[in-house]
Amino acid sequence: MDLLRKTAGVIVRYRAAFVLIAAFLLVVSFYGIQSLRFESDLRSMLPEGHPAIADYTTLQNEFQSGDSTLIVVKINSIESGGVYDVRDPAVIEAIYELEQRLRDREYVTDTVSIADVYLKALGRLPRNEEEAKFVLDLLPEEQRYSLVSRDYSTTMIAVTISREKKSETLVRVYKGIEEDINDVKFPRNVEVIQTGNIGITYRILELLQSDLNKTMVISLFLVIALLLYFYRSPTRALIPLIPLGFGVLMTLGFMGLMGIPLDLATTTIGAMLIGMGIDYGIHVTNRYYEERRKGRSIEEAAEEAVAETGKALLGAALTTVAGFSAMYLSSLPMLHNLATALIMGLSLAALNAVIITPAVIILEEDIMKRVKGHYMVPEIHSHSGLIGKGFHRLGERIKEKPLVFLGTVALITLIFGYGITQVTTEVRLEKFVPKGMPEIEALMDVRTEFGGQDELYVLVQADDIRDPNVVRGMYRFENQIKADSYYNGVFSSQSIADVVYRQYGYIPNDREKIREVLENYTGVKLVSSDYSMGIITFKGNFGGKSMDDFRRIMTYFEDETAEAQSRDFPPGVRLALTGDTYLNYVLDKLTRTEINRLSAYGTFFVVLIVLVLFRRPKVSVAMITPMFLGALWTIGFMGLAGIPFTQTLAGVISMIVGLGVDYGMHLSHRFMEEMREGNPRPIVTAVESVGPGILAGALTTAGGFLALLAGELPTIHDFGLTLAFGIFASMFAAYLVTPALLQVFYGRRIGGDIP
Repeated sequence: MDLLRKTAGVIVRYRAAFVLIAAFLLVVSFYGIQSLRFESDLRSMLPEGHPAIADYTTLQNEFQSGDSTLIVVKINSIESGGVYDVRDPAVIEAIYELEQRLRDREYVTDTVSIADVYLKALGRLPRNEEEAKFVLDLLPEEQRYSLVSRDYSTTMIAVTISREKKSETLVRVYKGIEEDINDVKFPRNVEVIQTGNIGITYRILELLQSDLNKTMVISLFLVIALLLYFYRSPTRALIPLIPLGFGVLMTLGFMGLMGIPLDLATTTIGAMLIGMGIDYGIHVTNRYYEERRKGRSIEEAAEEAVAETGKALLGAALTTVAGFSAMYLSSLPMLHNLATALIMGLSLAALNAVIITPAVIILEEDIMKRVKGHYMVPEIHSHSGLIGKGFHRLGERIKEKPLVFLGTVALITLIFGYGITQVTTEVRLEKFVPKGMPEIEALMDVRTEFGGQDELYVLVQADDIRDPNVVRGMYRFENQIKADSYYNGVFSSQSIADVVYRQYGYIPNDREKIREVLENYTGVKLVSSDYSMGIITFKGNFGGKSMDDFRRIMTYFEDETAEAQSRDFPPGVRLALTGDTYLNYVLDKLTRTEINRLSAYGTFFVVLIVLVLFRRPKVSVAMITPMFLGALWTIGFMGLAGIPFTQTLAGVISMIVGLGVDYGMHLSHRFMEEMREGNPRPIVTAVESVGPGILAGALTTAGGFLALLAGELPTIHDFGLTLAFGIFASMFAAYLVTPALLQVFYGRRIGGDIP
């Protein structure tokens, strides 16, 4: 404590110099903000060196596959003067024109549509609707309805894309395709929508950018409104906001300088820091005003505020950082980035709170003296009126009947215990985009009308892929998978085995015959240039109606691929599942593993910090119990509210553990201080003095999180709602449990020193 007092004295005495240093860092941060970039690539969410990433990279490099967009062409109205059937020659001609424009793009490797059917059958496009209907009716039913819907209101163009996996490239590809769509004049009543991987990923990227700005503004507005209520003065409400603003801007700037991208997780950083970081400034400000009301001078009150809240703030910051640091143990790079941004942001917020806040408070007091002619004793709304009386009564009731409050908490825990059994996970890309968006509706149409267009690739590696035994193995494997289409959702497949079989009607044993067929083949690339690899492409509805369906289908493919490798192929041949769909499945498995691991490590780190800092087992128990309860109640809430764990939410429990311990820590620290000073009612004093500050901090923190509800991405909604509930749950548990436990532990020894 002596060290803290000396440090506080230095901070107050040389406050102007510290403010200048902070201002310099702020200028550097503005430069860094210009380098911030957004990231939505699925591969960036998986750990480097993971086998799935290596196979995916091979797929991209050798076959230019794994990335696609679907252009849905549908009749969306029945206005007169328009068309009513996608077999109308005007529609087919527009589709053909769009294909030609797309093929001129350097990143488009292939396109498939009903226009290709007519060119192959007639050598030209149909001249009238009767001719168009006749040609399609010649196709087998399965093939026909893979191109058009059964009511002939919808068709699509499948576009294969080869591009760098950068956000800038994705934006260029999406906008280029949209440009081509807009340049083609489709007949009236026809709507054209770009969907699939490119369309959905672009929409996520676009929403990330808008959600960052929107949520930061709303969280700032909510925090300002709460501060105005608590401090009754615009100038005093700004006091904790100024150091917070420094911290948020510095964090964003340093993220740009360090190359940390804004992705599905880190896009929340602005709103989160505004919500969490304000807590530090509020506690320093509240303690300062409390000391001023006791008659202390300005500088004495500032030193006392920094010194007395310093240990609690240090402990709160360290435990929060400990909880967040558990995310570094995750194998998911996204969580590493989030942990770095949060730890850096909260550290800067805490430093700015104790360094800049005293300077701002003293400056405000000096200005008010010049305006009013004298110093004014500040009054805080949270320490007076109904709020002040409410916390006084709460402290009295806990002092009288601590066991009743502990029993109430036990009942609440049982209710949320049921919710824990209902928790699920979700990683499918389309679930990250709001329902009702054109891209999602179009994708649902594709799955309903065409049996799905999800793509799954099997990479086949051999000494020579033209080996008849390898080609025969591919043919058997494909047919085995398609035979189970009722179970696995497969709609179609493609490989060199199909090309060879179409040529001969069987798979020949002559390698030269196979070589000849492949040399004359001009379609989508199915083998590598050195013939050491080939791919089998499966299309279908693999996403399923639920994550359980998705996992079941992917598990089926894993099992069948492993079995086929040993059953249908010669020794030395390797089969590997890959593609965006499979990466989603790998991400799901990693996410489920990370949830338990990160929660356990986060809790361990926080408990360790508390024990090291305070070295009193009973006090530590009183501090950390609300943390455990807040985390348990939050998981239960997720289950009851139907909020799934996503890759973004994998570290949320670790975060709540780091944040939730702060409330119990502030109450326990004030209780210990009052005990040392011989206060006969330390519980009542701790609750009524610290309780309002905790309430103000929790409301502003939760307000920052709830601002995320204004974002359009569902995963951002869930993140904000879950964290806000976790804050309120931890606060509520701290109010009920920490004072009650302290009263049980030390009620008979009030007035003595804590051993």
